[in-house]
Amino acid sequence: MVEGLKERLGRIPLILTLALTGAVIYLPILFVVIFSFNSGRFQVFPLKGFSLVWYQKMLSDTAFMDALRNSVIVSLGVGVVSTIFGFLGAYSLVKAEFRFKDLLSTLLITPLAVPGVLLAISLRVYFYSLGWSFSLLTVFLGQLITNVPLALMVIRARLLQIPLSLEEAAWDLGAGRLRSLAEVILPMTIPSMIVSMLLTFTFSFDEFIIAYFLTQFELTLPIKIWANLITGYDPTVNAIGTIVFFLSLVIVFFGQRFILGKPYQKG
Repeated sequence: MVEGLKERLGRIPLILTLALTGAVIYLPILFVVIFSFNSGRFQVFPLKGFSLVWYQKMLSDTAFMDALRNSVIVSLGVGVVSTIFGFLGAYSLVKAEFRFKDLLSTLLITPLAVPGVLLAISLRVYFYSLGWSFSLLTVFLGQLITNVPLALMVIRARLLQIPLSLEEAAWDLGAGRLRSLAEVILPMTIPSMIVSMLLTFTFSFDEFIIAYFLTQFELTLPIKIWANLITGYDPTVNAIGTIVFFLSLVIVFFGQRFILGKPYQKG
């Protein structure tokens, strides 16, 4: 009995730490959700009353909806293309043997360690020197620089778990490299590719610095929110933030269900 009591008391610091961590992460989001339903313009308690006026204003604001559409288009493109290139790069690094392989692996993930402002300025100078106009295309290309390495790391971790003997067995049975890749390797990496797509989509959707430097008139949602905040607080930001947060939860929930429903198989 005494030992059980000591064990329960020993859990208290862990529970308090977990609760504090959760509060730090989610309390700001909770306030955004609460004030998105406040009929008053200012974020102060007590609330003036329950209202959907800021959601109605958001839906009727073409600038907000255009920015949301731009972010979704760019993020979907970045998620899909980053995952494709990440898979091809990871497969090459895992299966191929060549000199300086470790050096190349390090170079491929280096963009993740480069400060965002430095990378954005470099890309702006580069695209300007090519004579390109800044648009959603340059934002898309710029975000690939940081998201392809992320996808590569996620997918490579899964490929390293797949025994080489499975692919060799497919070759022995007459399958070519492309067929073994499509019928053996690819199905086993689908969960990690889903994870990669979700991560890169989310990173791209939230990305601000590269989008700020590489676009002019076609704004993404983070830039539109920032512009509204510096020109005068608009409670519509709370509404769009609430919608984006719950959409993110839905994406993560279904992605996790898909991954847990298809556990990794060894051998």
